Amino acid sequence: MNFQVPQFIDEQAKIIGFLTLKQFGFIAVAFIIALISFYYFTLPLALIITIIVGALALVLAFLKINGQPLPKIIMAGISYLWSPRIYTWQRAMKETSLDVSALEKLEAARRNVSIQQKIKSIALSITTSRFFSPAQMREKDKKDKLQVVSFSTGERKFAKRIDYKQ
Repeated sequence: MNFQVPQFIDEQAKIIGFLTLKQFGFIAVAFIIALISFYYFTLPLALIITIIVGALALVLAFLKINGQPLPKIIMAGISYLWSPRIYTWQRAMKETSLDVSALEKLEAARRNVSIQQKIKSIALSITTSRFFSPAQMREKDKKDKLQVVSFSTGERKFAKRIDYKQ
């Protein structure tokens, strides 16, 4: 079984001679404007109007830019200018404020820590995968009696030690 494949789908039907209906409409409107101008205006002014309107009608009827007819391009330009444009890459960002006093206190505490304490803190953070200073650990140890607990998976965590008295 054979099927016919339609070709030249983007072409409009030629209705009046070699002209499509739109092309004929542009030329007919230009012809009517030329007749009216010869009737109402003097000959030199009517010739100028006829030449301008006739050239415009021919350009609108036959000129194509990148395969698109000129009226379609003009309508796209008008819709572009008329419609609102939203640029998504210029999103509004939320304003956030930072408490600088806490950062200044943290920087002052970091400057006061000795190199040995920094090395111990780094070694402790590597082995326990937590970031805190040994001084903080000693203070917690005194208050809460924390103890390092090793799990069978090799993970080490601090746990609060509870002594039951009987």
